[in-house]
Amino acid sequence: MTSSPVRRVPSGAFRRLSDLMGRSGKGIPSGALVAFLILSALFLWALLPQRVTGIDPLSQHARLVLSPPLTPGHFLGCDFLGRDLWSRLVTGSLVSLTVGVSVGVLSTILGCLWGIVSGFLGHPWDPVMMRTLEIWYALPEILIATILMLVLGHGLLAVIVALSIGGWMGVARVLRSETLRLKDAVFMDAARASGVGPVRLVLRHFLPNVLPVILVMFLFRIPGGILGESTLSFLGLGLAPPVASWGVLVNEGWKALPVSAFMLIWPAGFIVLSLVSFQVLADRLARHIGVTR
Repeated sequence: MTSSPVRRVPSGAFRRLSDLMGRSGKGIPSGALVAFLILSALFLWALLPQRVTGIDPLSQHARLVLSPPLTPGHFLGCDFLGRDLWSRLVTGSLVSLTVGVSVGVLSTILGCLWGIVSGFLGHPWDPVMMRTLEIWYALPEILIATILMLVLGHGLLAVIVALSIGGWMGVARVLRSETLRLKDAVFMDAARASGVGPVRLVLRHFLPNVLPVILVMFLFRIPGGILGESTLSFLGLGLAPPVASWGVLVNEGWKALPVSAFMLIWPAGFIVLSLVSFQVLADRLARHIGVTR
């Protein structure tokens, strides 16, 4: 009689990561795992563009203008200046992901500060801060970003600042709700009763319990930053050539649509793929730790 092999059960952080990624029925990898692998590949390409493509994204070849996909040496084709589309997409991923992550960080910080301060201060400041937030929240994010871009001008930093200022309100609402839930919790009252000061109370007892929520909101804000940059660049208000972001490439592809549809399909596909991957991963994490938006 042969004994079945013993399956090792991961422990600690590896077990928690395994539970988060999981598998969906019959051993099929879950959507979160697939999204994680896709995003890992995108970030790897962004950090090592020359290693991935081996082609200069600014190199122009007149004989390769609007070459179709599967052209020898240029499997995604070339644009209207004969530049390799694959290398431009990979290079553009660095710009678009940088904008997405930066907007995620800044808007999450702004939202956390507003929401946590509002929740802790309580009456009479909380109603005033929340009514102000609701007025700001009523304005479309892209409208706020567009107005700010007209003031700040073009450039990577201007895009990041405009999208961050336009998109922190949702984070603030969630963090205020969490603050109201946690500030009067039993463990917080016990810490106050034991003589814990306000600074230590926040750092040792409040922040560790709210950090998972902050992480989820950060992940949800990244696709908003990527989509916002793409929209502004498509409208001609964001980044501009020769910078190669996905939004700039969509703008160029739209202009070339009558003669070369693939110039629009590839960058649009990269945008959709990254947005869906971030959304799936953030949604899985939110359900895993019980966060509702």
